Amino acid sequence: MRKGMLVASLAASVCSLSAQAEMVSLSATRDATIYESTTGEVANGAGQYLFAGRTNQNLARRALVHFDIASAIPDGATITSARLILNISQANGGVRDVFLHRAAALWTTGASNPDGTESLGATPELGDTTWTYASYGPPGAGQWKAAGGDYIPFWSAVTATTTSGLQTWQSIGLTNDVRAFAEDASLNLGWFLLGDESVAGTSRRFDSADSAAFGGIVPRLEIEFEPVPAPGAVALLVLAGFVSRRRR
Repeated sequence: MRKGMLVASLAASVCSLSAQAEMVSLSATRDATIYESTTGEVANGAGQYLFAGRTNQNLARRALVHFDIASAIPDGATITSARLILNISQANGGVRDVFLHRAAALWTTGASNPDGTESLGATPELGDTTWTYASYGPPGAGQWKAAGGDYIPFWSAVTATTTSGLQTWQSIGLTNDVRAFAEDASLNLGWFLLGDESVAGTSRRFDSADSAAFGGIVPRLEIEFEPVPAPGAVALLVLAGFVSRRRR
């Protein structure tokens, strides 16, 4: 009986050491808005806002966001869930779906910073992403394959956004994206945020990674994971197995 109690005690100790989930909260490393334009000469790489949806003038806006995931998750950890959180500071059209799609091409951000409400964008700077350029530069260099950006057609997550406050995207698709990005950083091209583009007047304005200086709430990605069991837990597990065999 004493041996049985010892095995049970060791097993409980192993569980307490190995099953403690942890959570990391990441701020966006870069983000931007691309503005529908035939010339591709509109950008917003360093403004305090991001936009997604259609304006009252029926022009599309799409946001991009990226997080450094691989360096934040320990090797061998098991990611159990992930959620993306952004803050809406202004919106039109009541409750509207906003979809999260994996980006399918590398994009960069520049120093463009629109005036005022930022709704019209600014002249692109070197390295900005625009409606036609993944990375703005010499003519023909760094262009998207398709105007409006290259992204995976099937969305990873969707949420019915309201007109203000914190909005959360959480799904198995998003979690799977984060798992893939943690395992292979080269796959991490970030995500597109696509609003309701079926009608005019659906645009949402989110706080960007550059909004903290203005009192904004920066985009963040919260990841829950179970770390690799500590050496002590592995030793206890081996000992529990040994005691159990001796008891039999």
